[in-house]
Amino acid sequence: MKSKKNRLSRNSLYLIVISLFILQFNNLASPSVAADPVRTDISVQVANDMINNNTGYPNLLVLDVRTPEEYNDSHLYNVTLIPSTELAGRLSELASYNDTEIIVYCMTGGRSEIASNLLVNNNFTKIYNMLGGITAWKAAGFDYYLNEELTSIDFLLPAFLASIVGIVSVLVLYSKRKLKLDKTF
Repeated sequence: MKSKKNRLSRNSLYLIVISLFILQFNNLASPSVAADPVRTDISVQVANDMINNNTGYPNLLVLDVRTPEEYNDSHLYNVTLIPSTELAGRLSELASYNDTEIIVYCMTGGRSEIASNLLVNNNFTKIYNMLGGITAWKAAGFDYYLNEELTSIDFLLPAFLASIVGIVSVLVLYSKRKLKLDKTF
C-alpha cells in the first residue's frame, strides 16, 4: 500500500512538472503573445556598441530629442532630430520603427527619459534611453559631429564684414582721388 501511494505521488509530481514545462514552452513559443513595451536605460558604452554593430541592429534609429540649436552645435552621427517638445505630434514619422531598436538621447538624460516613456506609452517596443546624454558621450571620448565652423564663423563674421567695408571704402576713395588727379592733368 505504501509503495502504491509513493508511486501515485511521484507520478503526480511528474505530471505537474511536465505540465508546468509545457505551459512555459507555450508562453515562449506562442506567436500571439505580444512582448510588453520596454524602455531600457543604457550607458554610452552600450549605446556606442549598439551603434557600431550594424549586423546586430541593422535598423537601429538614434533619436536626438534636443533643440535644433543644440543639435547644430554637436550631435552623434546618422541621427534623427525630433525635439522633445515636438515628439508627441510627430510620432507618425517613427511608425516604421515601432518594433526596432531606438536609442534616445538629449544633453544629459532628462528629456530623453521623458521622450522614451512617451514612445513606450505609444506602443514602441525596443526603446533605449542613453543615460548622461551627449555630455556623457563626449566625456567617454566617442566620436560625434562638432560644428567648429559655426563657432568660428560666429566669432569672425563681424571682423570679416568690417574688413570688406573698409576695403570697399578705400577703393572708392582711391578711385575718386585718381579721377580728380586725372582731370587736373
